[in-house]
Amino acid sequence: MAEPRLSTAARTALEWGLPLERDLSSPSTARREARRVMNSWGLEGEILDDALLVVSELVTNAVQYALPPISLSLYLSDDQALLVEVSDGGPSLIDNGWAADRPADEHGRGGVIVGALTAGAGEISQHDGAVHRWAAVGSPDDHRS
Repeated sequence: MAEPRLSTAARTALEWGLPLERDLSSPSTARREARRVMNSWGLEGEILDDALLVVSELVTNAVQYALPPISLSLYLSDDQALLVEVSDGGPSLIDNGWAADRPADEHGRGGVIVGALTAGAGEISQHDGAVHRWAAVGSPDDHRS
């Protein structure tokens, strides 16, 4: 598995974290609070939009399929690359039920969306069962050019 890296030369300039409940309102809470923080960091436009969608996808996945505790972390490097990380307690034997209530064409595309919007993404599993899913958004080299 790849490790979350902004770039080998980048240093983390700013960081922020938010604990979340395993609750269906957590994705909207995460988006709202992440928007507030990223706005205060001066992020706007495409990087902000992409990052908010990545936050939504990663948090929704954790709420749906993982055990608590769930947390969202954002790290902004000196060169304005953003790392989004969602940590959880590892896979749950029982999902939260939301996706099961939706038609098949309304879920299951989060990984594709995250892959399309980021310079890289991955996950790191810990020995204690915790999982950290990360995605690098808005690299200076603009991964979609």
